Amino acid sequence: MNWKWLLSTAEPRARYVLLVAVGVVVMMTVTYSIWAPGGRIMAAFAAVAAVVISHVSAKLIMKQ
Repeated sequence: MNWKWLLSTAEPRARYVLLVAVGVVVMMTVTYSIWAPGGRIMAAFAAVAAVVISHVSAKLIMKQ
């Protein structure tokens, strides 16, 4: 696996940031019923997971 490709941002960065931001908003909205009752710790875990999943998704979308 190419770790440098996975850990760096995609180019152009404006499109990458937009894709990640939209992905995080969608993921946090969809999983609200899971993390809301869990409190701050569960919300933080859900936010980190949403950012990671959105980052990988944005990279794969922009690779095409």
